[in-house]
Amino acid sequence: MHDDFPPAAVSGGWDSALLAPVAEINLQMLACLRQMALEPEAPEPDGAGFAPRLVTSLREDWRRLDASAQRRVSACPYLLLDAGFAQPQRWERAPCQGVMDVAPRRGYFSGRDGVALVRRTLLLAWHLARANRVTGRVILGMSAQSAERIAAARLADLETLAEQAPAWIVPRWEDQPAVWRQLIDAGCRAQPLLLRQAQLRGLQLLARPDGPTRAGPG
Repeated sequence: MHDDFPPAAVSGGWDSALLAPVAEINLQMLACLRQMALEPEAPEPDGAGFAPRLVTSLREDWRRLDASAQRRVSACPYLLLDAGFAQPQRWERAPCQGVMDVAPRRGYFSGRDGVALVRRTLLLAWHLARANRVTGRVILGMSAQSAERIAAARLADLETLAEQAPAWIVPRWEDQPAVWRQLIDAGCRAQPLLLRQAQLRGLQLLARPDGPTRAGPG
């Protein structure tokens, strides 16, 4: 069996030009989460090695997600990072007041690599909100209202938000570790059918208007 299989196991006829940047961001996020899991655990939240809850609850699973498994999991037709695109209230003040006048808080993506990841995600969202909202709705879980507000945002606003890396930008389904355990296990076992099933489960959750796309505390 090949170590990797074609991108987007459930993608069907999707344009690879649209899926490629999504897979790149997914891969970058998975690498960040695995690195957190590999670091020594800190006893207190203020400790340097303190990890967010999805990393803590699945620490051993993340540790076995090697580079090949990360590539498999990353290759799906939706973003695995939840930047609040389904929550228009996150973006209502972005165009005129600067995005989110909120102090930075320790979260999943507060480090240098995490900020770079958030920046790439927001730029992709801004591009799709302006050029291809249908695709943005499917692969980012972006609501119509959010798309309007993100499209109107300045690039400087998005850069500010990336630098803040607020704690509400989290891995998708952050409060449902069972979804991630299925994805990680399928990626590690290198079985296309299992991975397809795991990706379909995620796609179904993303399609639900009341689905678990929680974006952290307000």
